[in-house]
Amino acid sequence: MRMTYLWPFRDYRDAGRGSELERAAAFRHNKRLAKGLPTYLSRWSAISAVLLTASTLCPASLAPALGTAFTFAFVMIVHIAHVYLLFSRN
Repeated sequence: MRMTYLWPFRDYRDAGRGSELERAAAFRHNKRLAKGLPTYLSRWSAISAVLLTASTLCPASLAPALGTAFTFAFVMIVHIAHVYLLFSRN
């Protein structure tokens, strides 16, 4: 599985460095990329749902590992949603 399938921030640019024009161009670029974030939200939501279901149905010895993976997936959902809302607001 390619990492870009799950990680949306690979092509984002640093909008905190460079001249004012370079920062503005990086911000516009990032805002354009943010339109694709709902796709990543649905992917991570599906992964999170599968992990939560698996952690409730698995043996007790696997539950902590699946719970940790679920927590990571949930944090990714929150992070992607935060970035999406941040760019959709401006």
